[in-house]
Amino acid sequence: MVKAFKPASLADALKKRSNKHAVPFAGGTDLMVRFRARDGMAPSFGLPILFVDSLPELNTVQMRNEDLIIGASVPLSILIEEGNAAGGRAKTAPAPEAAALAAVPGVLREAIASVGAPALRNRATIGGNLANASPAGDSIAALYALRAEVILISLGGERTIPIEEFILGPGETGIRKDEIIRAIYIPSPLPHWYYWRKVGTRRTNALTKVSLAAAASINDGRIKTCSFAFGAVGPRVVRIHEAEKLLRTRLTSGTEEETSGIIAEATELLSPLITPIDDQRSTARYRRAAAQNLLGDAIRSLQERLND
Repeated sequence: MVKAFKPASLADALKKRSNKHAVPFAGGTDLMVRFRARDGMAPSFGLPILFVDSLPELNTVQMRNEDLIIGASVPLSILIEEGNAAGGRAKTAPAPEAAALAAVPGVLREAIASVGAPALRNRATIGGNLANASPAGDSIAALYALRAEVILISLGGERTIPIEEFILGPGETGIRKDEIIRAIYIPSPLPHWYYWRKVGTRRTNALTKVSLAAAASINDGRIKTCSFAFGAVGPRVVRIHEAEKLLRTRLTSGTEEETSGIIAEATELLSPLITPIDDQRSTARYRRAAAQNLLGDAIRSLQERLND
């Protein structure tokens, strides 16, 4: 028998999390797989379950100045405004701000749209996907590209850490036993350009072989910020910081020869950072080649945006 708590408030949830170390449970689409037992048997969580899907503080999408803050229990389908998320959203949860939903960056929308089927997106939450810490997680790669930070809350207060420090390895995060993910913070400037490609057996409802999420803000024809994040090429999503610096300083509306040279340099910077593996979905050789091709395609797309 699994013991479960359904707190009436965030304060109550934090007490249960601190005293019982109960496992936060919102959509459950990842947890039910991770802790599944034999057919016909209840999942074996090992700890009590803490249902947090109806807590208003975790269900908001709002703008703070020009920054975007997404509550951890917001269903994926809400973020791409996919129907009304019937059955996926707690009745007591507040409706997200329309202006904030409209500001959800395209790279995150497209990544989320490639996650599973509509029924799964109705249940799955942005915080749950993040906590799953899969190196192939589509929404996670997009959040890396958006330079997201994770807002954690406990009885002792809040702390905010960059997503690259939050995710430590496959299924492993820096969350403490008394903390709950409250929200995901996406800092401004929100991107003017983005790129999302997922290589899989089909566009959606398939596990990722390799992915690239990228985003950039542009001012007066120059790159102000840019981030490139690869999924399924190592134990964590991989940012290529040195290549991003290269693009910020040298990518302009130049000649084809100049662009090809920049792509070649960026590919060299990418190569030692990725450690793809052979598994049932693909081979390391294919993943490496695909990642290099995606990088070149994204850089050309970004340059075209600079030419507009």
